[in-house]
Amino acid sequence: MEICVFGAASKVIDEKYIDAVEEMGEYLAKRGHNLVFGAGCTGLMGAAERGFKKGGGKTHGVIPTFFKGTLSDFVDWNCDKMTYTETMRERKAVMEKESDCFIITPGGIGTFEEFFEVLTLKQLGRHTKPIALYNVDGYYDNIENAIDYSVETGFIKKHCKALYRIFDSLEEMADYIENDDADYNVEDLK
Repeated sequence: MEICVFGAASKVIDEKYIDAVEEMGEYLAKRGHNLVFGAGCTGLMGAAERGFKKGGGKTHGVIPTFFKGTLSDFVDWNCDKMTYTETMRERKAVMEKESDCFIITPGGIGTFEEFFEVLTLKQLGRHTKPIALYNVDGYYDNIENAIDYSVETGFIKKHCKALYRIFDSLEEMADYIENDDADYNVEDLK
């Protein structure tokens, strides 16, 4: 399975997140999976890549060509496969197309945007791939509370909650992405 991992590129985040995501990558690779990601060598992107490599998995990095300039220090140039795009939008489109599921690790604005984009696309029936939030140390509790509040106030249909799952257990998350039961009806979401 080709797993798209979204997550922070920050160099200043707590080691507990880096350690957890590196462990996740190694665990998933040992289960026979490969990584599709934004080709970052720092933060949680770098941690995911190191973990997948340590576990014997292959890595597919996707970056816009403008990263070759001033952002090249943030790029892992040792990916097994590298795809270049012109824009950030194209980057996400390639990662979405090349993957079988999505794992969203802790991150900032870019990571939130990636999560909500794949969630929106799933709601619109554009894909049926599993979406998992890896809730390291409760990081996504507040996002979950915000979504619950939006459901309560009628801004999000309650059926949307069936489109993703939130996990703090690697084993449960791996079981979900490998065996997504897709217990929702796309028509109910419109």
